[in-house]
Amino acid sequence: MKPLAIFTALYLLYGSFVFLGNGNVEFIIYVGVIIAIFAGTLAFHKIVKFPVWMLWMLSVWGLMHVLGGAVAIGDHVLFAHQIYPFLDLGDEFYILKYDQVVHGYLYGLVAVMSYYAVKQSFSIISGSLMLATVAVLVSVGISGLNEIMEFLISLFMVNGVGGYNNTMLDMCFNLTGAIAAIILYTKLKKDNTQD
Repeated sequence: MKPLAIFTALYLLYGSFVFLGNGNVEFIIYVGVIIAIFAGTLAFHKIVKFPVWMLWMLSVWGLMHVLGGAVAIGDHVLFAHQIYPFLDLGDEFYILKYDQVVHGYLYGLVAVMSYYAVKQSFSIISGSLMLATVAVLVSVGISGLNEIMEFLISLFMVNGVGGYNNTMLDMCFNLTGAIAAIILYTKLKKDNTQD
């Protein structure tokens, strides 16, 4: 756990210095949110004992988030970077962006962690449709809280969060990531009984 803590602390310090240096209040708030998420996860970890690889994957998400706001590519930050035009309807309606990849990754991981936590806490058969459905719904519910937080931030400051199309695309990627991750995780668990 010590290497994980050092890795996470280093990139959070880096992000904090970058965001304080350029006066990016939005991402300073996000660093605080990331710290709160890690603290909550570690508190929950004491109860359900997440596998270490899940905690590393959560830390990788934190790094992806910090880099998304700290790394500039031309006239925009990495979060706004357009990866490939699978669907471009103009303005905010563009698929695929870095931000969407981060959303899919995070809420896929949240679904897997929810699956693990619910299974550890209740007598639900591993691999059951009910357990998979609960995990996906928990992930989508948590993602909804994130979108509400972004909306509240947008009320008080100019930010790069985006409007209605961006929010709905985020929710679609959150759901897609959750479903895809649960399908992959349950398939891998059938082939390997270890978590």
